[in-house]
Amino acid sequence: MSSETQSGPVGGHTVLGIVTLMITAFTIGTDFTGALLLVPSIEADLSADITTTQWVLNIYALTFAMFMVTGGRLGDTHDRRRVLLIGLALFVAASIGCLLAPDIGFLIAARAVQGLGAGLVWPSIIALGATNATEDQRGLVMGLILAGVTTGNVIGPLIGGVASYFGDWRLFFLANALFGTAAAVLVWRLLSRQRPQADNEPVDFAGIAILSGAILALLFALDVGADWGWGSLSVIALLCASVVLFLVFPFVEGRVADPLLPPQMLRNREFVLTLWLNALMVPAFFVAFLYFPQFMQKTLGWSVLTASFGMIPLMLPLAVGSIVAGNFYKPFGPKRLLFIGYALVSLGCATVIVLPASWGYYAILPAMLLIGFGAPLGVGTSGTAVVSAVKASRAGLAGGLSFMLHLAYGAIGVAVATAIMYGSGLARVEAALKQAGISLSAADLSVLNAGSASAAAANNIFARYSTENADKIRSILSESFAAGMSLAYWPVLLSAVIGLFVIAAIDESKLHAIDE
Repeated sequence: MSSETQSGPVGGHTVLGIVTLMITAFTIGTDFTGALLLVPSIEADLSADITTTQWVLNIYALTFAMFMVTGGRLGDTHDRRRVLLIGLALFVAASIGCLLAPDIGFLIAARAVQGLGAGLVWPSIIALGATNATEDQRGLVMGLILAGVTTGNVIGPLIGGVASYFGDWRLFFLANALFGTAAAVLVWRLLSRQRPQADNEPVDFAGIAILSGAILALLFALDVGADWGWGSLSVIALLCASVVLFLVFPFVEGRVADPLLPPQMLRNREFVLTLWLNALMVPAFFVAFLYFPQFMQKTLGWSVLTASFGMIPLMLPLAVGSIVAGNFYKPFGPKRLLFIGYALVSLGCATVIVLPASWGYYAILPAMLLIGFGAPLGVGTSGTAVVSAVKASRAGLAGGLSFMLHLAYGAIGVAVATAIMYGSGLARVEAALKQAGISLSAADLSVLNAGSASAAAANNIFARYSTENADKIRSILSESFAAGMSLAYWPVLLSAVIGLFVIAAIDESKLHAIDE
């Protein structure tokens, strides 16, 4: 970055500038994980079924991923501070909309706008941190920013758990609005305007539209596949549409003067490999975020609030590990840190597979610690390497592209794990019920096996059976869930192991020549 643009509040690592970016990242982080615990309360309060209520989670992830590249490119071609403030304004307004939502439809629409705002905010945070830091300290600054978002990931479920415990899920979105407002004030007061990094470069709206549409179709298909059926015409049509758009994208890009993804970036083997390393381990902790709390609730019988605290051994190392990764990025080099991170995550996945559910909480504790310390070494290091490897005018684009792939691949991993868990669980439960001589209707079995968050729906089913049979059904479901989770981690482990081979193929010396 040129000297005149490095003199802003973040340049030279001004403490208040870095703290501002960390608080903004924290705000986005709380929203991503915290809403996971709100589904039962929202379902009961707004009289919505579980299938509809899940879209409070899904629509945010969809719009967040969909607008990530767009937000990054707009930040490159305009003042990043302005794009950041616009994103925060949308986020705060949408949070207030969630707080006041009169029905489930309004809430889902507000969550979509929240995701849009977050999609504008995150790439600008990454780009500001990377381009305003010196090369020697860029890894540390990026590590601090990732520590901010991960700390939000840690605190978010605690806020959501407390809100659910006190019976008012709206308190969570009040916290969103307050955090977002504080972040916007700090950005306004402490960060200076930035000259656009890509002067006189037109925005490739055609490329943005096609890539966003492909991501939207893919993630939407993955979200509804389990409910609609993977063989349904609608799901197949969505997947086909996504494939077609991905195939059309390079042809359209070849015909525009300034393509969204510059050819020199995509032709560089090391850049592409490093980009993938921001994705290959993501299913390990995405699946953990989703299923470890359910394991604590369904198999161990913990409450929602207790389970949220039970996730601390995973979430806290994620935050600490980001700072460690940033500190050692320069002296150790990205390749060595990536290998250590992927090795730890692979071991963590293996422990989920081999440790018996009879160990209780200790069956998942080693995985939480190994994945918790390994993931930031992999994701944080690859994210820093990707952004560091491009010139300042492409930093927002590289950051947006990296984390879009991160979210999309994570969603694919969750969809695969869910399909394995649901399919294996259904067969296991049916066989165990038959052996126990208990008859359960297909509809009731589907509700219980899908792991509905609605205690009322499950209790209505159990109420039709004697206490003895109801306890047997609960025991069968618990054992089935634990076995299914172990089975689902096989493809997650495979993905992490593939990452080790990708790391071995990287020539670290070529990571800094992409835009030369």
